[in-house]
Amino acid sequence: MTKWRRVRRTLLHSKKYILFSFYVREKLFPVLFPRHCPSCARILPFGTLICRDCRSRLPWVSGPACFKCGKPVSMPEQELCYDCRQFPKSFQQGFSLLLYNEKTRPVIADFKYHNRRSLSRFFAEEILVRHADQLQHWKPDLIIPVPVHRHKRKSRGYNQAELLARDLSVLTGIPYLSDLLIRSADTTPQKQLSPRARLSNLQNAFTFNREYEGLTPSFKSVLLVDDIYTTGATMEICTRTLIKAGFKKVYICTICTGLSRD
Repeated sequence: MTKWRRVRRTLLHSKKYILFSFYVREKLFPVLFPRHCPSCARILPFGTLICRDCRSRLPWVSGPACFKCGKPVSMPEQELCYDCRQFPKSFQQGFSLLLYNEKTRPVIADFKYHNRRSLSRFFAEEILVRHADQLQHWKPDLIIPVPVHRHKRKSRGYNQAELLARDLSVLTGIPYLSDLLIRSADTTPQKQLSPRARLSNLQNAFTFNREYEGLTPSFKSVLLVDDIYTTGATMEICTRTLIKAGFKKVYICTICTGLSRD
């Protein structure tokens, strides 16, 4: 067989492989493994993470918000939400993408507990669509996730905050470290506790990974990422740990938040 015949056969095989791969990806996978909308359970076209109708109805955070944590407040004149007034925060500022309610609860549950890891990309892209200017203004040097305890990671198979931090890093070019913070204690679930008890519950739950000592002269500001923001206790304890380690500024970003309690 001549050289050119071999090349032609190789190209022909490559073309067939590309066509076959396209067919499998676009035609066969959606039939064999249909993906459902995490909000309404409707079957989705391949490559779609949430249906168009549900996306348009998602409760995006907008309007007046707490200057500190980004939680929606009732009046534009209100600078701080109830929790930021009652329990002052150490982080610089923050924002959330969505309100946590009956529409977003199943979406977050799918992302957090049911292995819908691909939703991370959807959340990361929406964060950049809606908050790119804020991120550019903050100029964080690092993106890091709120860690989960090894027991939870083992049972779930992943840390949803780490997936979001990684995808934000890919889209922004800002480096991320998945293990800068370590969840050293498996504490009582926060939802069972009062706001003040939540802080006490987490007091010694996080530690700074000593492998990264000496990092702070080059990296002074951090974007701390998590899935849900409620009273802010988790973010506060993580922020204190990072500031103690030498970081000057900590900003926060979450997928969902609740309404201000006042």
